[in-house]
Amino acid sequence: MNLKILSTSYTGIETYLVEVEIDISNGMPHFTIIGLGDTSIYESRERVKTALKNIGFPLKPKKIVINLSPASIKKEGSHLDLAIGIGLLVGMGFLSDPFNILKNFLIMGELSLNGDIKSVKGIIGAGILAKELNLKGIIVPHDNLLEASAIPNIKVIPLKNFKDVISLLSDYSDEDIAINPPPKFIMQKFETDFADVKGQEFAKRALEIAAAGGHNILLIGSPGSGKSMLAKRVPTILPFMTIEETIESTKIYSVMGTLSPDTPLITARPFRSPHHTGTITSIIGGGRTVKPGEITMAHNGVLFLDEMSEFSHEILESLRQPMEDNCVSIARTGFRVTFPCNFMLVAASNPCFCGNLFEPSGECTCSQSDLNRYQKKISGPILDRIDLYIEIKKLKDYELLEEKVSEPSAEIKLRVEKARKFQNIRFSNKHLNSDMSGKELKKYCPLSLENKDFMKLSIKSFSLSGRSFDKILKLSRTIADLEGSKTIEKIHLLEAISYRKKILF
Repeated sequence: MNLKILSTSYTGIETYLVEVEIDISNGMPHFTIIGLGDTSIYESRERVKTALKNIGFPLKPKKIVINLSPASIKKEGSHLDLAIGIGLLVGMGFLSDPFNILKNFLIMGELSLNGDIKSVKGIIGAGILAKELNLKGIIVPHDNLLEASAIPNIKVIPLKNFKDVISLLSDYSDEDIAINPPPKFIMQKFETDFADVKGQEFAKRALEIAAAGGHNILLIGSPGSGKSMLAKRVPTILPFMTIEETIESTKIYSVMGTLSPDTPLITARPFRSPHHTGTITSIIGGGRTVKPGEITMAHNGVLFLDEMSEFSHEILESLRQPMEDNCVSIARTGFRVTFPCNFMLVAASNPCFCGNLFEPSGECTCSQSDLNRYQKKISGPILDRIDLYIEIKKLKDYELLEEKVSEPSAEIKLRVEKARKFQNIRFSNKHLNSDMSGKELKKYCPLSLENKDFMKLSIKSFSLSGRSFDKILKLSRTIADLEGSKTIEKIHLLEAISYRKKILF
């Protein structure tokens, strides 16, 4: 008997259809799985055989061949167990499929030896694929129900064990399975707020501009000046995620297996802060079985590099292409995986080895050679991809003792959302000012004759590269959006240039 069951697998975070083809015939008893599976897939033979035996359906002595199609793509994971197990039950004649469930649903789940069905990764992608293929829905482990329910307008059948499988195949009804409603969003409440930060108004203004246009920013300052404190409050002024962004980010975390059972949707913009001792694989992505790195986990959110100058040269240089393209491609023999990584970079660094270069004369103990060596840690090409450079000094005693309440995040967020609305209309929700192409720069950032003359002087005075000039225009467009101005004025250019003046490095 030949049988076909629909399931899924994924390369990187992209999900594709896997047809589990089962052929059962007379001959020398044998059970084999073909189709370029990894070790966990080949181990499915023992998990499935033992699970079926323990629930009272021992396999008959037949020749069993299972093919995982397409056979040209490497597959990994234990999520094909359930599809194989159900296929064998039907193929051996223990159960029938009178309602054609196997043709209309994608099936995912791992089997335990006693027949229980355990949770798996990648459920969100399976739900999206089922919609694209116009299938009725997906069959998933009960523990994955909340995650599967995030995909609207599909049917989800949760199973706890093989008793549920038997009930499903023998007594299925479309009316009994509800279609998922649109997901409900839980607005995140932050414990941090910009109102907690005393002083540093210049830095707050720069972070507001960065958040409004999705610009990268570098905070350079003394230890204890508030760099990390400011960076960790950036998510509090970012707009709420759209449904599309939520699904994108949830899909990434689902494949990584890092979703919380209680909160299966990523509704808050990610904030990733990898340690400077992390490997290039953990930050950029890759590995023996290619997985997303921190830059992909930060997609639609913030990547915070604290002590940026302490990261290895290899890691910093590998950020150059992802920061430009908003994606990272990882090649392996025979295939290539592309991960999205459209993040806002917030970096922090000390100005020197001792950290006191910006403080009153005499506090810095670094020699000129120390300063030169420290400043070479971050290369020019990386700095050229950062839009704003901000100098931060320690607060004075009177600033620390001041009881004036700073502007709260909620008020800053309103201005950021207003500026982003202009950009959403301008670019049809495709991207922000920071990602403008050359053609879009000409269209949306025209300069008057007076401003062109001013920029000619600025280019000569600051030795601006072509990329730096473009970034000044993009910053100016964001500043104009915050002010509600349709045109870029000289005051907007002046403020943008003030953020592009390299303090060090």
